[in-house]
Order: sequence, then structure tokens, then C-alpha cells
Amino acid sequence: MEEKNIQMKNLRMALRIKDESELPPHVTYNDYMSLLNEIENNEYHRYLNKKLIPYLKDRDKLPMEFMWELGGRISDIIGLKIGDIDFNKKIITLVVKKRHGFINNIPVSDSLLLEISNFMRKYNVTVRYFNFTRQRAWEIVKNYGNKLGMDLHPHMFRHGLAIYLLQHGVSDKIIARRLGHSNALTTIKYYMVITPEVEREALKGILL
Repeated sequence: MEEKNIQMKNLRMALRIKDESELPPHVTYNDYMSLLNEIENNEYHRYLNKKLIPYLKDRDKLPMEFMWELGGRISDIIGLKIGDIDFNKKIITLVVKKRHGFINNIPVSDSLLLEISNFMRKYNVTVRYFNFTRQRAWEIVKNYGNKLGMDLHPHMFRHGLAIYLLQHGVSDKIIARRLGHSNALTTIKYYMVITPEVEREALKGILL
């Protein structure tokens, strides 16, 4: 009986229409593009060896592209290995540590696959894509955020992708699958907000 009451409470919370102010802190698409632009324009003055600069730009940019498109947790993303990407099927396999090694096969865009392929070729990647820690990934994101006047951390990309996809009419079940949620209600509970823009898009061709 108690378990049923808890389930009903969670359902009511998930289905309640929330205000935008209740959304978790997140990266918007415009924020994401600004970050990529900031990386591209970063001159890395503190590095004397100018040959390092192209690598540093690519190294900083790729994990952000992974976070935005996959919606994965940073600890899972920095653990990605060569064998986790199937270029023929256009699928990246994330091992979700928080779900005890759950395997999440995520379809990805041609543009991201091209970025990955170029990174592998240019820097002779043979095992892992990233050789830094979770803490270092946090520092990279935070440092670039500071340059743009934003207080950022990696999980905000995950939140941002979920909100962006919901606001563009993608099914909550598809988003839940991409984020590795075991239940779509989790996705709705945290991210579903009906803004005027969402409502206008949903009613296009019907009432408006």
C-alpha cells in the first residue's frame, strides 16, 4: 500500500505543470554554441609551444559535443574508448556507471561522427579519447563558462539537452532512452515545462 502511494505521488509530481523557474540549471543551445565559439577563439597564451594549441582546442571541444548530443554524464563520456563507437551503424555505446554498467546505445549525427573521426586521425587515438579525469573535465567546462560570465558544470549539458528536445516536440520516451532513464516519468518530472513557445509549436497548423 505504501509503495502504491509513493508511485501515485511521483506520478502527480511528474504530471504537474511547472513554471520555467523550476527547471534545473542548464545549458541552452545558444550557450552551447557560444562555448564552442569561445574554444575556437581561445589563444591559449600561457602555452609556449604553439603546436599544442590545435590539439588543446579539439580536446576541449569534443567532450562538450559529446555531452550536448549524447546527454551523458561526464564520468561515462570521458571513459569512452575506440570500440565504443560504431561508425557503420552510427551508434555510440555509453556504459552508465550510475546504473551499474547499464549499456546505452545512442544513435548520433554524421557531424559528430566526423568530428570524432578527425580527432582520431589527427591525434592517433588508439584506446581512449580523453586522458583526463572527471575533475579536470569539470575545470575545463567551468573555465570556459567563466570566460562567458556563466557558472557552468558538466551536468548542465545533460539537463540542457533534455529541455531542448522536449521544447522541440521530441517524445519524452525517446529522451528518456537517450538519457538512460529507466522510466519516462523521470524525464517529465524534471524537465517538462509548457512555455508559450512549446504551446505555439504544438498547436501549429491546428489552431494558430
